Amino acid sequence: MYPDKGGVPTTWVKGLELFLKHIIKSPIKDNLVMAILDQIQCERDGYPINQSAVKGCVDVFLRLEMDHGTVYKLELEPLFLKESERFYQEEASHLLNTCDCMTYLRRVRLASKRPGSATN
Repeated sequence: MYPDKGGVPTTWVKGLELFLKHIIKSPIKDNLVMAILDQIQCERDGYPINQSAVKGCVDVFLRLEMDHGTVYKLELEPLFLKESERFYQEEASHLLNTCDCMTYLRRVRLASKRPGSATN
């Protein structure tokens, strides 16, 4: 059995706090968020990206807690959702203007079956 720590945070917790305070705070956090969003856009445009690097950055954001949630929830997710909405609205508009109904539905079905698709 381990003795009571007397309210002293673990080395892991303190390390995360220091990492957040001195490394992730602006402007580095802002640059990381933009880099993640840029990589996602590159992949949507059909270019290969280093998915494990993007996943690693997102995982770090998911583990770092701020006052009212994780860095991911507070800093990345709102921008990601906004960019995703913009991208898919533009994509749908383009396809509706350039495809007949069957081609549009075929492309939507193919997009939903892609690896990494939210519907998979």
